[in-house]
Amino acid sequence: MRGALHALGRNLAAGLRLAFFMPVDAAAFRVSAAQLVLLVLVSAAIDVDADWLRAARDARFSVLGVHGELFALGLLALTAAVLAALRRDRTLYLWLPVVILASFPAIQVVHLLPDLPRQSAVVSGLTRDVFDAALFAWMLIVAMRAVFVCTDRAARHRRAFAVFGGIVVIAPIWFSPLVGPIEPWWRTYDAAAASNAMNPASEPVLAAQQFLMDRALDQLDDERRGVTDLYFVGFAPDARRPGFVSDVEAAQRAMDNRWHTSGRSLVLVNSPLTVAERPFATITNLREALLEIGDLVDPDDDVVMVYLTGSSAADHALTAANPPLELVNLSPPGLKQLLDAAGIRWRIVVVSTCAAGAWKDALSDDDTIVIASSAANVRGDDCAGSLVASRFGDAFFGQMGQSDDLQAAFDAAKKRLAALGAPTPVMWMGASIADHLKSLRAHQGRTLAEATAFAGSNATPIRLVARQRGTAAPTFRARTFSWHQGTRSLSIASARDSG
Repeated sequence: MRGALHALGRNLAAGLRLAFFMPVDAAAFRVSAAQLVLLVLVSAAIDVDADWLRAARDARFSVLGVHGELFALGLLALTAAVLAALRRDRTLYLWLPVVILASFPAIQVVHLLPDLPRQSAVVSGLTRDVFDAALFAWMLIVAMRAVFVCTDRAARHRRAFAVFGGIVVIAPIWFSPLVGPIEPWWRTYDAAAASNAMNPASEPVLAAQQFLMDRALDQLDDERRGVTDLYFVGFAPDARRPGFVSDVEAAQRAMDNRWHTSGRSLVLVNSPLTVAERPFATITNLREALLEIGDLVDPDDDVVMVYLTGSSAADHALTAANPPLELVNLSPPGLKQLLDAAGIRWRIVVVSTCAAGAWKDALSDDDTIVIASSAANVRGDDCAGSLVASRFGDAFFGQMGQSDDLQAAFDAAKKRLAALGAPTPVMWMGASIADHLKSLRAHQGRTLAEATAFAGSNATPIRLVARQRGTAAPTFRARTFSWHQGTRSLSIASARDSG
């Protein structure tokens, strides 16, 4: 065993020289099947640590990570076999994987640098793209050197074969995410979701979803004459991280309690645990919600806040994921089109995602406030989600729950996030809506009382506004939706206005 570890040390030292372009030859390596196994274990250990650094705060270890390691090893073995056959050199089949694996730990460690604590919050998207391109070029050159070292000195066209061989070795790495089971060693996992969740694509769930959406829209109150009302819409389309659901639900509670949006707020979420409780976060449902609110509000007076939280794609669009459904991502121009189509003039858009500041250009105008969890070139370490609410959502809506001044709440949240070492949020406020907010603040202390049919009973509240307008109080009819299969059941009930 001591001899095997000594040989491993020599291989890693020789691989380090190869990776950093120092002189090295085949005699510096100790090649055997045992060394191949040890080097695979070293590579896997580095990947375990790397995935832990990149993972969400509450991620758990997953043995599925071994799939990625075996897949990568299989690709390396396949390319080595191809090159050995082309070169008619059987020794190349074992030599090349050993030399490659001995030289790649340096690259794996350097690859971690942008993901180190506090670094991910300041590394811009452009910097990360340049870094990734340089790293890939480094890998390609190292692979070419490895093929060159493993090839017989007397072989013809040795340099040309090294260039060709390096490309053959690295090309599968470039395309592997498209075809391979690339699973991280650390991932978020919710046991309840895994065991009890219903399939979002099942017929009962899809039928219930239309019912849930209708009920959510029916429960929205009309705007109040002479009062600047605030409406709230939460949108969390990524079902892969339960923290996004916590974000929008906490935000809704803060807005309902402090900003009096109760009866004028709704939340659209994708989560395996809420398929029978909340409408899905899809562009279709968001369009319906905004169109309904557009019909309810006074466009010259009332304000609508939209809170978006989730991970984002390379084009900054909010990722919509609710497997096995195939959903469309929400882009900044797409949201603007939805708001325009609904005729909503006064807008507050709060975006919590990676590089959220990129939403500013498409949305900002004189009648709009855009609040982003970070600048356009900054990626926070929890912007891709976790098991808990994001630091931005917790800080900003935590302050919104304590203040009736939007600017003061934002400033307080900004200070709190700075103390946590989180990315600095940014806000753009149009000139017209800055003046209009004064009217909104003036009415925060004024709430319209609701009447109940029977004092002290659990009767459905009847809006007083209906009587103020000289119309009869609406009547309600109960609606239910239920489904049973085996030990699982889905049942929803609501009171719906029929008048």
